[in-house]
Amino acid sequence: MIVEIVGVALIVLVYLCLLVLLFAPTLYAVWIYIIGWKVKIRRPGLLRTTVTTFLINAVIAYFVAHLAYDYFLETQVAEKDALAIKTVEKAVDSQRRFFAAHGRYYAVGPVRGPYSDENGTIVDKDLILQVVPGWDRTGGGRETFEAYALHIWGKNVALSKGDGKVTNAPADPEESARMRAKLLKNTK
Repeated sequence: MIVEIVGVALIVLVYLCLLVLLFAPTLYAVWIYIIGWKVKIRRPGLLRTTVTTFLINAVIAYFVAHLAYDYFLETQVAEKDALAIKTVEKAVDSQRRFFAAHGRYYAVGPVRGPYSDENGTIVDKDLILQVVPGWDRTGGGRETFEAYALHIWGKNVALSKGDGKVTNAPADPEESARMRAKLLKNTK
């Protein structure tokens, strides 16, 4: 809980510092405007200059925020989610090779990378993987497994139900949040 509070406070502090940097010319123009009123120097156009400076800074801040969100944040999250999908694909391949050799699936984790085992399961840094063997009750009682993976900086949980298809977490947001919280909580 304290770690989360400190993390949020740190992020808020960084954004506050960025706002001060972006709006520094506006702060300076407002300061000159206020001092102009205190000293009783009436300069025509001082208010217009202050408002114009604010509007220019607001437009620049909008474009910087748009650039950061669209071109850095979203692509980084998508890359992290793609790493989680690749981790599940590697885990599925490892489970199939192990099943072909031993006739059963084996449990993994949840483990946080970097991790590798003697059966060929490889988890890269900042990824969390869990493989749970079980029985397919609808498909005739055969052995199967479920594999879950997520990147700690990603958004989606990648999963495979043993059929080899890797998808993102269920559409139900509560189920997805529960799976994400379970994986993050069990690997601290």
